[in-house]
Amino acid sequence: MRYRIQPPGWPIAGGNRFLTAGTIVDTDDPNCPARDLAIPINAQCLDEESWLEQLRLYGDHKHLLGGGWDASK
Repeated sequence: MRYRIQPPGWPIAGGNRFLTAGTIVDTDDPNCPARDLAIPINAQCLDEESWLEQLRLYGDHKHLLGGGWDASK
């Protein structure tokens, strides 16, 4: 699952670490610091898997999602 962190960024690990806006998260990477965390509601989805996960988690608030996934990009 791949997605881009949107502004203002994302504090993770109890606030001890901060992923800046623009950071691309790849949960397939074993060293990914956000590997077991839920995708943020405002993340920009970079693949279908992340888009489907956002819909599963936040489908009732679809208007707040960071944008749909577009296979043409």
